[in-house]
Amino acid sequence: MGRRKTRTEVLRGEVLVVAAGLLAEGGSNAVTTRAVAAGAGTSLAAVNELFGGKAGLARALFAEGFAELAQELRALEPTGDAEADVLELALAVRAFAARRPHLYEVMFSRPFAEFRPDARDVRAADEIYGIVVGRVAVLLGPSRAPGSAKDTAIGLFATVQGLVAHESAGLLGSGPESADRRFRFVLTAALRGLAAASAAAP
Repeated sequence: MGRRKTRTEVLRGEVLVVAAGLLAEGGSNAVTTRAVAAGAGTSLAAVNELFGGKAGLARALFAEGFAELAQELRALEPTGDAEADVLELALAVRAFAARRPHLYEVMFSRPFAEFRPDARDVRAADEIYGIVVGRVAVLLGPSRAPGSAKDTAIGLFATVQGLVAHESAGLLGSGPESADRRFRFVLTAALRGLAAASAAAP
């Protein structure tokens, strides 16, 4: 039987849900401790005590975004086609960014002036990178150069982030079909180029 959550844990979860809702509706500017407290039906003092102010709320949203994305990536079953399996992860990140744009921005940009991730915060992304590196390692095979799986995964993720930024700005194509075609084309070319470079690396 699981441990019953304390009232503090329950309130913390409720406050975070409200903060995420305000973020989705109005971006980072909508997330204020006063608005979050009002939405959660609690006091400003309680929000500050639980999260340490707006910076703490941003930190919690940052961690929540990576946890949510990691859960989605874990649910993707390998198909046996190593290249397709890696591309599937990248496309899942793209879909997450389209569905949760403000949360994605908190994760990969810095919309909150009050919050700058430190080394401890960045560890929230470790599971996601671990999943991507694992699939990339399968694609590259056992003869890959040392460290090349991580290098390839980071290069691929950087490519995905650039493509996502272009797509969100409407610069990737004249419509959904052309944007999708170009996203997949560039992603596939980048992955194959990175894979080839990793095989040739000393």
